[in-house]
Amino acid sequence: MSSQNVNNLKHNIQKIVIDDGRPIPKAILISKVCRANKSTSRKEIEKTIDEMIKSGNLRILSKSGKIQLGYEDAPVDTSETYEGVIRINSKGSGFIKLDNEDKAKYFVYRTNLNQALDGDRVEFALLKKAPKKDLLDAIVLKIISHGKDFYTGLININKDGTYKVTIDDEKMYLPVKLDSLQGLVDGQKVLIKIKTYEKDTAYGTVSKIIGHSSDVGVDILSIVYDNGVEPNFTPDVLDYARKIELNIDNYQRKIRKDLTNLPIVTIDPATSKDFDDAIYVKKNNDDEYYLCVCIADVSHYVRYKSPLDETAYKRGCSIYLVDRVIPMLPHNLSDDICSLNPNVERLTLTCDMLINKSGKIKNIKVYPSIIKSHRRFSYDEVNDYFNNKSPLEKDPQEIKDMLKDALELHKILDAEKKRRGYIAFEIPEPIIKLDDKGFPIDILTRKLGTAQNMIENFMVAANEAVTIYANQKKWPFVYRIHEKPNEEKLKTFSTEAKKLNFRITTDVEDIESIDIAKWIEDNKDNKNMDLINLMLLRSMAKAKYSTENLGHFGLALENYTHFTSPIRRYPDLLVHRIFWMYEFEKNNITDSNRNHFAEQLDDCCKQSSDCEKIAINCENDVNAMKFAEYMTKHIGEEFEGFVSAVSAFGLFVELPNTIEGLIKLPNLKTDFYSYDEKTNQLIGKKTGTRFSLGSKVRVRVISADKQTRKIEFELVKFLGNR
Repeated sequence: MSSQNVNNLKHNIQKIVIDDGRPIPKAILISKVCRANKSTSRKEIEKTIDEMIKSGNLRILSKSGKIQLGYEDAPVDTSETYEGVIRINSKGSGFIKLDNEDKAKYFVYRTNLNQALDGDRVEFALLKKAPKKDLLDAIVLKIISHGKDFYTGLININKDGTYKVTIDDEKMYLPVKLDSLQGLVDGQKVLIKIKTYEKDTAYGTVSKIIGHSSDVGVDILSIVYDNGVEPNFTPDVLDYARKIELNIDNYQRKIRKDLTNLPIVTIDPATSKDFDDAIYVKKNNDDEYYLCVCIADVSHYVRYKSPLDETAYKRGCSIYLVDRVIPMLPHNLSDDICSLNPNVERLTLTCDMLINKSGKIKNIKVYPSIIKSHRRFSYDEVNDYFNNKSPLEKDPQEIKDMLKDALELHKILDAEKKRRGYIAFEIPEPIIKLDDKGFPIDILTRKLGTAQNMIENFMVAANEAVTIYANQKKWPFVYRIHEKPNEEKLKTFSTEAKKLNFRITTDVEDIESIDIAKWIEDNKDNKNMDLINLMLLRSMAKAKYSTENLGHFGLALENYTHFTSPIRRYPDLLVHRIFWMYEFEKNNITDSNRNHFAEQLDDCCKQSSDCEKIAINCENDVNAMKFAEYMTKHIGEEFEGFVSAVSAFGLFVELPNTIEGLIKLPNLKTDFYSYDEKTNQLIGKKTGTRFSLGSKVRVRVISADKQTRKIEFELVKFLGNR
């Protein structure tokens, strides 16, 4: 269309919205515009409406999805300014959240972003207009700090020397220009450092060539860098680590308890290379069990403020991806010197517990030790033994007897955690199988057996025990906390869950863990529990690290920390260090050093919590990318799934293998559907069909994009509400 025709069309669209007098569903707006502009195609009209939404001429209400006139040209109220972090969606609009608020309350049109990017801290003001229910319109006045300075992207270089940079992060809406193409070739993935922002353009320099886009693993490595993670250790850290030796001298043997004769074992996944924890269990009598949990003493090698400590602090945790592990510590430490490998002496911290037949911890001892793992078990081996599929004929009887005692104690601890209100979220975890070229060939879900749950119970017991011990000593400490869920989120969950025949027998106000645990137990036969578990998890607060003991809601424990994985988590290393500084070697540490260390704990907790979020985002991004890549080989195929989310623009559908895709409204071809905000349903105008959370559907895969990590379905058949 000519520019004059486009302007005329935009004017007609605005007039229809104004004349309608109230927010109008997009599909109805398109139909009205089509009738008024018969010479213009429906596709062109829809494209123009989308452009007007993106520019701010029209706005789409976040809850109902209806369209109303935009206010991007409204005057600015400069009487008061605010500061917050802005998040940009894929359409280029911004949402600002203040530091003391749980969710964003301010909306920014793309035209009012003033070059603000996703994650930036900004100063902003409100627009002078009538407030609407869910969001207030705002304009960015100043960028205080950028949330991200590095972006990954694909370089395409033409024969004439011109080039294009395609940034992986779709939220980066500014075009990127490079200061030099030297050393670059067409098709490379690169890491770009943005130096300046001028006239709606970002200018940067290539700081690293990640590899060619066709190279195996470069796709995953690009996501790693894009999340701000450096997968490699610096030369000075590696050099420092190489100089560390396993040397258990006379002093260590003097200050540590020798447990090498105890038949201690490790039980881990078959693919594990680093072993943090080892266990020994003995039934003392019918009323009492002895549980010995030995944890790698990483703090002995990673000294406070050393290069290793500084890099571990920055990394925060190890990151586990489908084709690699990005470790918190160099491999010679994580896989060898610190790892509790079989048949070799290792330095450990041990937590001894006496546990009664009710599952209560009655006595706690924590001390430095030396162990020798007598057996490296995989979960599968132990599960086969428990299920009478393997007699473990090559193992001595004392180890088999120990495993039987361990199983008994596990069942006792399992019963006790259910009594106290432990919330068991049964969320399927995907396992992505890759071929030798890095292509996903199968998506499975992880099955947890008795051995996995047993080790988890023992580690939870040790984490609780050392926290109780530290609290009795009144030390500064690092807690793993999980606060009560937000009441508003729980009310929303309650409303939606009841539609799925989920019985809720207690009030959501002043909720306790035992209440939610009872909900799950009372509804264990509900056919919708896979979706309900997911909904419930989304309504929970996020666990984090803190120097204030606020308890752990999900585990229903007043005292909890992370002590059992110092090879892969920095907070565990901090907890070990606290024991050394305040008890094991307290006479060798000055009060000044202890006080300085204690003053750093708040920052350490925040850093570790932030690093954990980055690791989770990285893992989720990689999984989403591999899901989309997997589906590129299944275009046109049909699958059954359930509706996992309902919105004004369509339905999200989850398949049994956890892959999720979107059915956009135009691909619900059986009827014209409108969104009912009150019931959170899409309702068919002709058939009256109602799509809601949990609806069973058959879908066809119509597109899958590895780059955007998005999968689109179309509806084949509505299979009913559950």
